[in-house]
Amino acid sequence: MKYFKATLLTILCSVLLNFEAGSSYTHIIDFYGHPLTVSYDPQLSTLKFRKGDQAEISQNLSIFRNSNLSISVNNLKRHIAIFDLDGTATTLLIDKYARQISRANDKNTTTFIKYLFLKELNYDVILTKTGTDLNCMGNLNFTPGRYIFIKYAQKTYKDLDYSNRKHKGKHLIFMDKKITTKRISHNILSLPLVNAKLKSRDISFIVAGDTFMIEVKSNGSMTEFLGDLPMFEVGKYFTDVPLSAEMDSSLMKYLKQQVKGRDIIDQVKLLLAFVQQVVPYGSDYDKYGEERFYYPEETIMSTTSDCEDKAMLMSYLTHNILGLKSIGLFYKQDEHLSLGIEIPGYAPHGSFKYSGKTYVSCEPTAPTPRIPQSQFSLQRVDEVIEF
Repeated sequence: MKYFKATLLTILCSVLLNFEAGSSYTHIIDFYGHPLTVSYDPQLSTLKFRKGDQAEISQNLSIFRNSNLSISVNNLKRHIAIFDLDGTATTLLIDKYARQISRANDKNTTTFIKYLFLKELNYDVILTKTGTDLNCMGNLNFTPGRYIFIKYAQKTYKDLDYSNRKHKGKHLIFMDKKITTKRISHNILSLPLVNAKLKSRDISFIVAGDTFMIEVKSNGSMTEFLGDLPMFEVGKYFTDVPLSAEMDSSLMKYLKQQVKGRDIIDQVKLLLAFVQQVVPYGSDYDKYGEERFYYPEETIMSTTSDCEDKAMLMSYLTHNILGLKSIGLFYKQDEHLSLGIEIPGYAPHGSFKYSGKTYVSCEPTAPTPRIPQSQFSLQRVDEVIEF
Protein backbone atom coordinates (compact mmCIF):
# COMPACT_ATOMS: atom_id res chain seq x y z
CA MET A 1 0.00 0.00 0.00
CA LYS A 2 2.84 2.39 0.85
CA TYR A 3 4.50 1.58 -2.48
CA PHE A 4 1.22 2.32 -4.30
CA LYS A 5 0.82 5.68 -2.54
CA ALA A 6 4.43 6.63 -3.27
CA THR A 7 4.05 5.71 -6.91
CA LEU A 8 0.80 7.66 -7.19
CA LEU A 9 2.39 10.69 -5.54
CA THR A 10 5.28 10.55 -8.00
CA ILE A 11 2.89 10.44 -10.95
CA LEU A 12 0.81 13.33 -9.60
CA CYS A 13 3.91 15.43 -9.04
CA SER A 14 5.06 14.73 -12.57
CA VAL A 15 1.67 15.76 -13.96
CA LEU A 16 1.65 18.97 -11.93
CA LEU A 17 5.14 19.84 -13.11
CA ASN A 18 4.07 19.36 -16.71
CA PHE A 19 1.38 22.00 -16.24
CA GLU A 20 3.87 24.64 -15.20
CA ALA A 21 4.58 27.28 -17.85
CA GLY A 22 7.76 26.57 -19.75
CA SER A 23 7.94 22.95 -18.61
CA SER A 24 8.39 20.14 -21.10
CA TYR A 25 5.60 17.76 -22.11
CA THR A 26 6.17 14.27 -23.45
CA HIS A 27 3.99 12.35 -25.86
CA ILE A 28 4.13 9.31 -28.12
CA ILE A 29 4.01 9.58 -31.91
CA ASP A 30 3.78 6.79 -34.45
CA PHE A 31 6.74 6.70 -36.84
CA TYR A 32 5.70 4.04 -39.36
CA GLY A 33 4.74 1.66 -36.56
CA HIS A 34 7.53 2.65 -34.18
CA PRO A 35 6.27 4.48 -31.05
CA LEU A 36 8.59 7.41 -30.34
CA THR A 37 8.60 9.64 -27.27
CA VAL A 38 8.64 13.34 -28.08
CA SER A 39 9.17 16.22 -25.67
CA TYR A 40 7.98 19.74 -26.29
CA ASP A 41 7.01 23.06 -24.77
CA PRO A 42 3.30 22.74 -23.82
CA GLN A 43 2.68 26.33 -24.84
CA LEU A 44 3.33 25.32 -28.46
CA SER A 45 0.08 23.35 -28.43
CA THR A 46 -1.94 26.48 -27.66
CA LEU A 47 -0.10 28.78 -30.10
CA LYS A 48 -2.38 30.62 -32.51
CA PHE A 49 -1.46 33.16 -35.17
CA ARG A 50 -3.79 36.15 -35.27
CA LYS A 51 -2.10 38.73 -37.45
CA GLY A 52 0.45 36.48 -39.11
CA ASP A 53 2.78 39.41 -39.64
CA GLN A 54 6.54 39.80 -39.22
CA ALA A 55 6.23 41.13 -35.66
CA GLU A 56 4.14 38.14 -34.51
CA ILE A 57 6.44 35.63 -36.20
CA SER A 58 9.57 37.24 -34.71
CA GLN A 59 8.01 37.35 -31.26
CA ASN A 60 7.09 33.65 -31.32
CA LEU A 61 10.52 32.66 -32.63
CA SER A 62 12.07 34.53 -29.69
CA ILE A 63 9.70 32.91 -27.18
CA PHE A 64 10.03 29.32 -28.36
CA ARG A 65 13.77 29.21 -29.01
CA ASN A 66 14.21 28.23 -25.39
CA SER A 67 15.61 25.41 -23.28
CA ASN A 68 12.60 23.21 -24.08
CA LEU A 69 13.39 23.47 -27.78
CA SER A 70 16.96 22.32 -27.07
CA ILE A 71 15.61 19.30 -25.15
CA SER A 72 13.18 18.52 -27.97
CA VAL A 73 15.85 18.76 -30.66
CA ASN A 74 18.29 16.58 -28.73
CA ASN A 75 15.54 13.98 -28.44
CA LEU A 76 14.88 14.34 -32.15
CA LYS A 77 18.56 13.88 -32.96
CA ARG A 78 18.55 10.55 -31.14
CA HIS A 79 15.67 9.36 -33.30
CA ILE A 80 17.45 10.55 -36.44
CA ALA A 81 20.54 8.55 -35.46
CA ILE A 82 18.64 5.41 -34.45
CA PHE A 83 16.67 5.24 -37.71
CA ASP A 84 19.52 6.58 -39.88
CA LEU A 85 17.41 9.34 -41.42
CA ASP A 86 18.52 11.57 -44.28
CA GLY A 87 17.19 15.12 -44.64
CA THR A 88 13.96 14.12 -46.36
CA ALA A 89 13.17 11.39 -43.84
CA THR A 90 13.96 13.85 -41.05
CA THR A 91 11.46 16.26 -42.58
CA LEU A 92 8.79 13.55 -42.54
CA LEU A 93 9.58 12.75 -38.89
CA ILE A 94 9.32 16.43 -37.97
CA ASP A 95 5.96 16.54 -39.79
CA LYS A 96 4.74 13.90 -37.36
CA TYR A 97 6.27 15.83 -34.42
CA ALA A 98 4.58 19.04 -35.50
CA ARG A 99 1.15 17.49 -36.07
CA GLN A 100 1.29 15.79 -32.67
CA ILE A 101 2.38 18.92 -30.82
CA SER A 102 -0.22 21.14 -32.51
CA ARG A 103 -2.77 18.33 -32.23
CA ALA A 104 -3.24 18.90 -35.97
CA ASN A 105 -5.88 21.51 -35.13
CA ASP A 106 -4.18 24.44 -36.80
CA LYS A 107 -2.16 24.17 -40.00
CA ASN A 108 -0.24 27.39 -39.39
CA THR A 109 0.85 26.23 -35.93
CA THR A 110 1.95 22.90 -37.41
CA THR A 111 3.93 24.69 -40.13
CA PHE A 112 5.56 27.06 -37.64
CA ILE A 113 6.65 24.16 -35.40
CA LYS A 114 8.05 22.35 -38.43
CA TYR A 115 10.04 25.44 -39.41
CA LEU A 116 11.22 25.94 -35.81
CA PHE A 117 12.59 22.37 -35.57
CA LEU A 118 14.19 22.28 -39.02
CA LYS A 119 15.87 25.64 -38.40
CA GLU A 120 17.24 24.39 -35.08
CA LEU A 121 18.77 21.42 -36.94
CA ASN A 122 20.59 23.98 -39.13
CA TYR A 123 18.54 23.26 -42.26
CA ASP A 124 18.32 26.04 -44.82
CA VAL A 125 14.58 26.72 -44.65
CA ILE A 126 12.43 29.82 -44.91
CA LEU A 127 8.97 30.66 -43.62
CA THR A 128 6.53 32.31 -46.04
CA LYS A 129 2.88 33.26 -46.20
CA THR A 130 0.40 33.01 -49.07
CA GLY A 131 -2.97 34.49 -48.23
CA THR A 132 -3.47 33.46 -44.61
CA ASP A 133 -1.42 30.23 -44.86
CA LEU A 134 2.10 29.80 -43.55
CA ASN A 135 4.45 27.67 -45.69
CA CYS A 136 7.78 26.05 -44.86
CA MET A 137 10.14 26.09 -47.85
CA GLY A 138 13.47 24.24 -48.02
CA ASN A 139 16.72 24.31 -49.98
CA LEU A 140 16.94 20.74 -51.36
CA ASN A 141 19.93 18.94 -52.88
CA PHE A 142 17.56 17.05 -55.22
CA THR A 143 14.69 17.93 -57.54
CA PRO A 144 11.26 16.36 -57.00
CA GLY A 145 9.12 15.76 -60.05
CA ARG A 146 6.33 17.99 -58.80
CA TYR A 147 6.84 20.89 -56.44
CA ILE A 148 6.11 24.51 -55.67
CA PHE A 149 9.20 26.68 -55.56
CA ILE A 150 10.29 30.26 -55.13
CA LYS A 151 13.58 32.02 -55.84
CA TYR A 152 15.13 33.84 -52.88
CA ALA A 153 18.66 35.06 -52.18
CA GLN A 154 19.86 33.43 -55.42
CA LYS A 155 18.64 30.02 -54.23
CA THR A 156 15.60 27.89 -55.00
CA TYR A 157 13.35 26.92 -52.09
CA LYS A 158 10.74 24.20 -52.53
CA ASP A 159 7.57 23.61 -50.55
CA LEU A 160 8.15 20.96 -47.85
CA ASP A 161 4.49 20.01 -47.80
CA TYR A 162 5.16 17.16 -50.20
CA SER A 163 1.48 16.41 -50.71
CA ASN A 164 0.75 20.00 -51.74
CA ARG A 165 1.22 20.45 -55.49
CA LYS A 166 -0.98 23.48 -56.18
CA HIS A 167 0.68 26.84 -56.62
CA LYS A 168 -0.58 29.33 -54.05
CA GLY A 169 0.57 32.58 -55.62
CA LYS A 170 2.96 35.22 -54.36
CA HIS A 171 4.87 34.40 -51.18
CA LEU A 172 5.53 36.87 -48.36
CA ILE A 173 8.92 35.86 -46.89
CA PHE A 174 9.47 36.29 -43.15
CA MET A 175 12.88 37.42 -41.92
CA ASP A 176 14.75 35.39 -39.30
CA LYS A 177 17.97 36.42 -37.54
CA LYS A 178 19.02 32.76 -37.23
CA ILE A 179 21.21 31.87 -40.24
CA THR A 180 21.26 28.23 -41.37
CA THR A 181 22.95 26.59 -44.34
CA LYS A 182 22.30 22.83 -44.43
CA ARG A 183 20.47 21.60 -47.54
CA ILE A 184 17.80 18.92 -47.19
CA SER A 185 19.16 15.70 -48.67
CA HIS A 186 17.63 12.57 -50.12
CA ASN A 187 19.62 9.35 -50.54
CA ILE A 188 17.68 6.81 -52.61
CA LEU A 189 20.20 4.07 -51.83
CA SER A 190 19.86 4.39 -48.05
CA LEU A 191 16.43 3.96 -46.49
CA PRO A 192 15.37 4.48 -42.85
CA LEU A 193 15.74 1.56 -40.46
CA VAL A 194 12.01 1.07 -39.94
CA ASN A 195 10.44 -2.39 -39.83
CA ALA A 196 7.58 -2.38 -37.30
CA LYS A 197 4.86 -3.31 -39.79
CA LEU A 198 5.66 -6.57 -41.54
CA LYS A 199 3.14 -7.74 -44.14
CA SER A 200 2.69 -10.68 -46.51
CA ARG A 201 0.52 -11.79 -49.41
CA ASP A 202 0.15 -14.85 -51.61
CA ILE A 203 1.00 -14.43 -55.29
CA SER A 204 0.43 -16.88 -58.12
CA PHE A 205 1.27 -16.51 -61.79
CA ILE A 206 1.20 -18.76 -64.84
CA VAL A 207 3.94 -19.23 -67.43
CA ALA A 208 3.42 -21.60 -70.39
CA GLY A 209 0.77 -23.55 -68.48
CA ASP A 210 2.87 -23.89 -65.32
CA THR A 211 1.56 -22.27 -62.12
CA PHE A 212 3.98 -20.65 -59.68
CA MET A 213 2.94 -19.76 -56.14
CA ILE A 214 4.74 -17.88 -53.40
CA GLU A 215 4.02 -16.07 -50.14
CA VAL A 216 5.90 -12.77 -50.38
CA LYS A 217 6.88 -10.81 -47.30
CA SER A 218 7.18 -7.05 -47.19
CA ASN A 219 8.27 -4.28 -44.85
CA GLY A 220 5.02 -2.35 -44.46
CA SER A 221 6.77 0.42 -42.54
CA MET A 222 9.03 0.97 -45.53
CA THR A 223 6.23 1.06 -48.10
CA GLU A 224 4.35 3.61 -45.96
CA PHE A 225 7.50 5.74 -45.82
CA LEU A 226 7.99 5.49 -49.59
CA GLY A 227 4.41 6.64 -50.09
CA ASP A 228 5.13 9.79 -48.06
CA LEU A 229 8.19 10.82 -50.07
CA PRO A 230 7.93 13.75 -52.49
CA MET A 231 6.85 12.70 -55.95
CA PHE A 232 9.61 12.17 -58.53
CA GLU A 233 9.54 11.70 -62.26
CA VAL A 234 9.67 8.13 -63.56
CA GLY A 235 13.26 6.88 -63.57
CA LYS A 236 16.16 5.97 -61.31
CA TYR A 237 14.59 7.56 -58.20
CA PHE A 238 12.28 4.53 -58.28
CA THR A 239 14.30 1.72 -59.89
CA ASP A 240 17.43 2.34 -57.79
CA VAL A 241 15.57 2.00 -54.48
CA PRO A 242 16.26 -1.51 -53.10
CA LEU A 243 13.56 -3.90 -51.98
CA SER A 244 13.35 -4.53 -48.26
CA ALA A 245 15.28 -7.39 -46.67
CA GLU A 246 11.95 -9.19 -46.17
CA MET A 247 11.02 -8.92 -49.84
CA ASP A 248 14.53 -9.81 -50.92
CA SER A 249 14.65 -13.00 -48.84
CA SER A 250 11.21 -14.15 -50.02
CA LEU A 251 10.38 -12.97 -53.53
CA MET A 252 13.82 -12.27 -54.97
CA LYS A 253 15.19 -15.54 -53.66
CA TYR A 254 12.24 -17.41 -55.14
CA LEU A 255 12.45 -15.77 -58.57
CA LYS A 256 16.20 -16.36 -58.77
CA GLN A 257 15.58 -20.05 -58.15
CA GLN A 258 12.85 -20.23 -60.81
CA VAL A 259 14.98 -18.71 -63.60
CA LYS A 260 17.87 -21.12 -63.02
CA GLY A 261 18.49 -23.55 -65.87
CA ARG A 262 16.40 -21.57 -68.37
CA ASP A 263 17.79 -19.74 -71.37
CA ILE A 264 17.89 -15.96 -71.14
CA ILE A 265 14.72 -15.42 -73.22
CA ASP A 266 12.67 -17.75 -71.05
CA GLN A 267 14.12 -16.08 -67.96
CA VAL A 268 12.92 -12.68 -69.16
CA LYS A 269 9.50 -14.11 -70.06
CA LEU A 270 9.10 -15.65 -66.60
CA LEU A 271 9.83 -12.32 -64.92
CA LEU A 272 7.54 -10.55 -67.39
CA ALA A 273 4.70 -12.96 -66.61
CA PHE A 274 5.17 -12.29 -62.91
CA VAL A 275 5.00 -8.51 -63.44
CA GLN A 276 1.95 -8.78 -65.71
CA GLN A 277 0.03 -10.92 -63.21
CA VAL A 278 1.29 -9.73 -59.81
CA VAL A 279 -1.62 -7.25 -59.52
CA PRO A 280 -4.39 -6.23 -61.96
CA TYR A 281 -4.05 -3.08 -64.02
CA GLY A 282 -5.70 -0.03 -62.44
CA SER A 283 -5.69 3.69 -63.13
CA ASP A 284 -4.11 6.08 -60.62
CA TYR A 285 -6.80 8.61 -61.46
CA ASP A 286 -9.46 6.19 -60.21
CA LYS A 287 -7.58 5.76 -56.90
CA TYR A 288 -5.98 9.15 -56.30
CA GLY A 289 -7.48 11.54 -58.81
CA GLU A 290 -4.00 12.15 -60.21
CA GLU A 291 -0.93 10.31 -61.47
CA ARG A 292 1.13 8.65 -58.75
CA PHE A 293 4.12 6.38 -59.27
CA TYR A 294 4.92 3.30 -57.18
CA TYR A 295 8.29 2.01 -56.04
CA PRO A 296 8.81 -1.69 -56.95
CA GLU A 297 7.88 -2.98 -53.49
CA GLU A 298 4.77 -0.80 -53.45
CA THR A 299 3.68 -2.28 -56.80
CA ILE A 300 4.10 -5.84 -55.53
CA MET A 301 1.99 -5.12 -52.43
CA SER A 302 -0.65 -2.95 -54.09
CA THR A 303 -4.16 -3.92 -55.17
CA THR A 304 -3.75 -2.45 -58.67
CA SER A 305 -0.99 -0.69 -60.62
CA ASP A 306 -0.58 0.94 -63.99
CA CYS A 307 1.93 0.88 -66.85
CA GLU A 308 4.61 3.07 -65.21
CA ASP A 309 4.56 1.01 -62.01
CA LYS A 310 4.81 -2.32 -63.82
CA ALA A 311 7.50 -1.06 -66.22
CA MET A 312 9.69 0.10 -63.33
CA LEU A 313 9.13 -3.18 -61.47
CA MET A 314 10.14 -5.14 -64.57
CA SER A 315 13.23 -2.97 -64.97
CA TYR A 316 14.18 -3.59 -61.33
CA LEU A 317 13.75 -7.38 -61.57
CA THR A 318 15.59 -7.85 -64.87
CA HIS A 319 18.48 -5.74 -63.63
CA ASN A 320 18.82 -7.24 -60.15
CA ILE A 321 18.12 -10.88 -61.11
CA LEU A 322 19.45 -11.13 -64.67
CA GLY A 323 21.87 -8.19 -64.80
CA LEU A 324 20.11 -6.70 -67.85
CA LYS A 325 19.79 -3.00 -68.61
CA SER A 326 16.53 -1.45 -69.73
CA ILE A 327 14.99 1.82 -70.86
CA GLY A 328 11.48 3.22 -70.57
CA LEU A 329 9.59 4.06 -73.76
CA PHE A 330 7.15 6.89 -73.13
CA TYR A 331 4.23 7.49 -75.50
CA LYS A 332 2.99 10.92 -74.45
CA GLN A 333 -0.04 11.00 -76.71
CA ASP A 334 -1.16 7.59 -75.47
CA GLU A 335 -0.16 8.24 -71.82
CA HIS A 336 1.66 4.92 -71.86
CA LEU A 337 5.04 3.59 -70.74
CA SER A 338 6.51 0.33 -72.02
CA LEU A 339 9.98 -1.13 -71.67
CA GLY A 340 12.96 -1.85 -73.85
CA ILE A 341 15.40 -4.51 -72.58
CA GLU A 342 18.97 -5.03 -73.75
CA ILE A 343 19.60 -8.78 -74.10
CA PRO A 344 23.17 -9.34 -75.33
CA GLY A 345 23.28 -11.37 -78.57
CA TYR A 346 19.52 -11.19 -79.07
CA ALA A 347 18.30 -9.06 -82.00
CA PRO A 348 15.08 -10.56 -83.41
CA HIS A 349 12.83 -8.88 -85.96
CA GLY A 350 11.21 -5.96 -84.17
CA SER A 351 14.23 -5.08 -82.04
CA PHE A 352 15.55 -1.52 -82.20
CA LYS A 353 18.70 0.52 -81.65
CA TYR A 354 19.22 3.20 -79.02
CA SER A 355 22.57 4.86 -78.20
CA GLY A 356 24.38 2.14 -80.17
CA LYS A 357 22.75 -0.74 -78.27
CA THR A 358 20.07 -3.20 -79.33
CA TYR A 359 16.84 -3.46 -77.33
CA VAL A 360 13.70 -5.57 -77.52
CA SER A 361 10.42 -4.09 -76.40
CA CYS A 362 7.99 -5.66 -73.96
CA GLU A 363 4.65 -4.70 -72.45
CA PRO A 364 4.47 -5.23 -68.66
CA THR A 365 0.70 -4.59 -68.78
CA ALA A 366 -0.01 -7.03 -71.64
CA PRO A 367 -1.92 -10.28 -70.92
CA THR A 368 0.85 -12.60 -72.15
CA PRO A 369 4.67 -12.53 -71.83
CA ARG A 370 5.93 -12.01 -75.38
CA ILE A 371 9.11 -10.30 -76.61
CA PRO A 372 9.44 -8.29 -78.65
CA GLN A 373 6.01 -6.78 -78.18
CA SER A 374 4.82 -3.19 -78.45
CA GLN A 375 1.31 -1.86 -78.03
CA PHE A 376 2.09 1.14 -80.23
CA SER A 377 4.49 1.82 -83.07
CA LEU A 378 7.97 2.58 -81.79
CA GLN A 379 8.00 5.59 -84.11
CA ARG A 380 5.48 7.21 -81.74
CA VAL A 381 7.87 7.16 -78.75
CA ASP A 382 8.21 10.71 -77.42
CA GLU A 383 10.84 10.13 -74.73
CA VAL A 384 13.33 7.47 -73.73
CA ILE A 385 13.84 7.16 -69.96
CA GLU A 386 17.04 5.55 -68.71
CA PHE A 387 16.68 3.28 -65.69
